Amino acid sequence: MPAKVKFYLNGGGLFTVQGRWWDDQVESLISDLGAEVYNPWRESKEKQLRTHVPAEELRKEIFTMDRNGVDISQGVIMLGEGAAGEVSSGTAWETGYAYARNKPIICMRTDLRGELNLMMKECLLEGRICGDLGALREHAAGAIERLMQARAAPTSYDPPARLRSIDRVFLSAPYYTAAEDAFARELERDLSGLGFEVMFPPGAKDVREGLASGRQGVSPALFKEKVRCLDECDAVVALLEGPDCNSETGWDCGYGYSKYKPVFGMRTDFRTLGDIGGQVNLMIEQSLVDSRLYRSASEIGQRVKTWH
Repeated sequence: MPAKVKFYLNGGGLFTVQGRWWDDQVESLISDLGAEVYNPWRESKEKQLRTHVPAEELRKEIFTMDRNGVDISQGVIMLGEGAAGEVSSGTAWETGYAYARNKPIICMRTDLRGELNLMMKECLLEGRICGDLGALREHAAGAIERLMQARAAPTSYDPPARLRSIDRVFLSAPYYTAAEDAFARELERDLSGLGFEVMFPPGAKDVREGLASGRQGVSPALFKEKVRCLDECDAVVALLEGPDCNSETGWDCGYGYSKYKPVFGMRTDFRTLGDIGGQVNLMIEQSLVDSRLYRSASEIGQRVKTWH
């Protein structure tokens, strides 16, 4: 255990000057409290992005370094900014990965465009969201003291040998609109027809009805049920649509990957990202089996059946 507590700085703004400036403010605050910060821009991206390493090799290198950054840290500082309560898919992936590794997650969100996605909020230390740097300082100080007393050890990613076949798959897909829900149900039927037991996001109907009536969409009970399904499935099938996939799907991919579940990605969207190339955030892409995106349930089904 190092003499100082280390936090992984998890935020989606590091690719802009403004984002990196804000990261520096947060890092300075944490350093003033006597803790260390793993800053993924400085540690894994700044120098690498100025090299001439082939894009595929570069993405693997950055992914490995950022994943290891979470592993060697005792906690995570999540900057949960984004419209409508969403965060970037990379931030969501790292949050799911860290939560599965029992890393306490502290969140600061200053965005006025809606509350943080409730599924993301359920992972936070004490369920608390800090609205400014002062609140972050107070919350982080308490967490540092507890982490020093607990002597929490770093973790490492060490997947076991493949010992079982894939019978149960967890389908992670957005279901917020009628079209999304209908398409996800179609995927569920397709995967079931291929012989898999499909575990679709639990409580999807309850979530939709709750949101429609103005009640809370995701309850603690539904969150626990989703985690249970992710723990019990043999693999995750993730529908990764949109310019950036939704927070919950990114979280599911990170959590499933951390639990050594093979994650299979599906995408029909033809748009690409400026994120060092690729169609999806590199943290999600590199956690997928073969780092590949499939275009249909049948393609994924065929690959799952040849997993061993």
